[in-house]
Amino acid sequence: MPKTSQEHDEWHRKRIEALRAEDSWLTLVGLDFLTDGTHTIGGAADATFSYPNCAAPVVGTLEVSGDRVRWTPSAGSPSDLIADDRGTPSVIRSGSVSFTLVRRNGRLALRVRDHASPVRTAFAGIPCFGYDGAFVVEARCLPAEAGATVAITNVRGFTEAQPVAATLAFELGGQPRSLVATAGSGGRLFVVFADLTNGAQTYGGGRFLDVPAPVDGRTTIDFNRAVNPPCSFTAFATCPLPPPANRLPVAVAAGEKSPKSPAE
Repeated sequence: MPKTSQEHDEWHRKRIEALRAEDSWLTLVGLDFLTDGTHTIGGAADATFSYPNCAAPVVGTLEVSGDRVRWTPSAGSPSDLIADDRGTPSVIRSGSVSFTLVRRNGRLALRVRDHASPVRTAFAGIPCFGYDGAFVVEARCLPAEAGATVAITNVRGFTEAQPVAATLAFELGGQPRSLVATAGSGGRLFVVFADLTNGAQTYGGGRFLDVPAPVDGRTTIDFNRAVNPPCSFTAFATCPLPPPANRLPVAVAAGEKSPKSPAE
């Protein structure tokens, strides 16, 4: 087996291993938007935010006033929570459940994870296309003009303008193509793209690509490493959808296919 195929198999093994971790996207069980007022969290059916795997009927109380969220645990001292757009977000843990304060669609919400979620415990893996070197392409990295943005709509219908990091120009199937990239971590680039396999062999909402940081204005796009977005596994993620500029008019038969259901 060629070394590139071996490397691809190892990459995908690690990808599956990460998804089986206790803090992966497979543990998302809720996205609870907050309104002003007092709210309880716990396993009780009458708690404002009720999750049966919490360790107590009432874990504590939230007092919400605008952008201020005050948390008072049933046993402990009150404190103000920090949302993920203001720094390292605050996390409340109880039993197998955790609540993180986030801002989504311009509103504060609790992102809820449960590592005992059946989505995680029954995870059946992700099928992949076989490795194909034809889907590894060299790309020119065209810097974005100052202030350039792209309108990104997420799966909940919320649209926001995000800064464009670069446009990637390449050839695929003998034709010139391009993709708009936003900034990833560590100088890398992030791409959300669609292609003609979506809704049939691959997830209908498109796939994600992590692209290496450009060197001397060039980088490599490996479509064999196209991955499913978190919203392909859970209804509680707020994934970006591919912008019109990133809808490729070809079938990219590389990377991850649609996730398996537990019954498969």
